[in-house]
Amino acid sequence: MVEATTERNHSVSPPAGPTASVTGLLKSLADDITRLFAQEVALAKAEVSGAVRDIKSGVLSMAIGLGVLFAGFIILLVAAVLGLALFFVPWLAALIVGGVVCLIGIILLMSAKKSLDPQGMVPHRTIESLRRDEAMVKRAVS
Repeated sequence: MVEATTERNHSVSPPAGPTASVTGLLKSLADDITRLFAQEVALAKAEVSGAVRDIKSGVLSMAIGLGVLFAGFIILLVAAVLGLALFFVPWLAALIVGGVVCLIGIILLMSAKKSLDPQGMVPHRTIESLRRDEAMVKRAVS
């Protein structure tokens, strides 16, 4: 997944001493909070975009796995027909091929299921960053 980087502006200009007005400080705080919120939104967008990409990949893998499994099922049915009709070696070959194709399909489905894990779609970095930002704003206000 492509990592989204956001640069945070840590160079907040300190008040100009005792002459700094409360209004100026509040305006500066509001500007900083607005900028911080915009950065958090950008980070959340990047994380959600990555999660959507993973979902698409998982759905594609699942579709391919289902197709392969279906093909294996058809081959197994043909093997059963050949086995009942002939009782010779060709049915054994078809049975082995069908079993291998089904095994591949099952493996593909299991890997697709792992990529669709809901826990992987939670934007952990954004949540942690918002918690840090909340604590910083509380310290700045108090």
